[in-house]
Amino acid sequence: MENPQTAAYLASTLCLMRLSPLNLKILAYVLDVEGFNSGAALRRCGIESADDLQEEGAWVPLELFDRLMAAVIEETGDTAFGLVAGKSIALMRYGVLTPLVLATPSLRQILDDIRRFAVLALDRSEIELAESGATARLLVQPAVQNGLSGHFRLEQVATSSIQMLRFAGASHADIHHVTFPHTPAPEHEHRYAATFGQRMSFGQKECAITFNAALLDTKLPTHDPVAYMAARTRADSQLAAMKAGSDMADTVRAWLLSAFPKQPTVAETAEHLGMSERSFRRHLSTLDTTHADLSQECQRLTAERLLAEGKLPLKQIAEALGFSSVHSFHRAFRRWSGLTPSEWRESRGAKAQS
Repeated sequence: MENPQTAAYLASTLCLMRLSPLNLKILAYVLDVEGFNSGAALRRCGIESADDLQEEGAWVPLELFDRLMAAVIEETGDTAFGLVAGKSIALMRYGVLTPLVLATPSLRQILDDIRRFAVLALDRSEIELAESGATARLLVQPAVQNGLSGHFRLEQVATSSIQMLRFAGASHADIHHVTFPHTPAPEHEHRYAATFGQRMSFGQKECAITFNAALLDTKLPTHDPVAYMAARTRADSQLAAMKAGSDMADTVRAWLLSAFPKQPTVAETAEHLGMSERSFRRHLSTLDTTHADLSQECQRLTAERLLAEGKLPLKQIAEALGFSSVHSFHRAFRRWSGLTPSEWRESRGAKAQS
């Protein structure tokens, strides 16, 4: 069982890490396609409907994705629903990777594209390729790795990886071995066997799929050079736009964080960046955010980090964030999270006195 300090650290990490709302939108659509109520799961996470999740909207805390996966398990009543989600046709509807995969020349190119463009939805790719002679290996490293949600995501990513190998022509004989860190083996081991084959072992150090390396460069019959180039161009354009926007937003966040407890105005931030206020506002608008949004985001993330650390009383945290009083900090924090700072800290297992 996790101790309170570990739980607090993990909660703080999930709050600080972010990912595209596209991941939540896809998961909601998976529920609908598989015959469940996505609306109920979303509402458990404070999201009114999937329409509120914009494919290219502002990134959300990883904690929200963690909560949605837990809500999916609750809604379906299936602790192994990750095996279903990983091969659902719903995964083909959104994102830039689907048209790339459908038109790609080879499995190797699929994996190269996943590594390159994964950052359009996550902070890193969740699968990593390693080669050794006639054998290749996919290491599965899900974005969330703890608790039921971590179990769900590992199942989903591993299942999607197997589906990708099947798409590249893999037979049962081509899948040499699949390892899982589960200890002991899950009760639904037969469902694992139906997805991954009989060559499995549990209680291992990591989740990895070992397979025939010849699959990597086998030409795929679905390859369409024109369609692939068009999809690759679109993906590269999105990546370039994201990098430009991310650099701007990160620069503003770094400036705002360095200024605490002072709260710089829009004019002061624009001047710091060497831009006119009008141009600065326009740039932020293209990122679907504002100076106030970024300022509040920095306050909230810093507040959650300090609360999770459990070292400072609430009065000092309020002062460090630039609030005029503990009362105003309470009011703002409740607006952000639905909890008071004390309730949030207690829910994460922190032991500091308020």
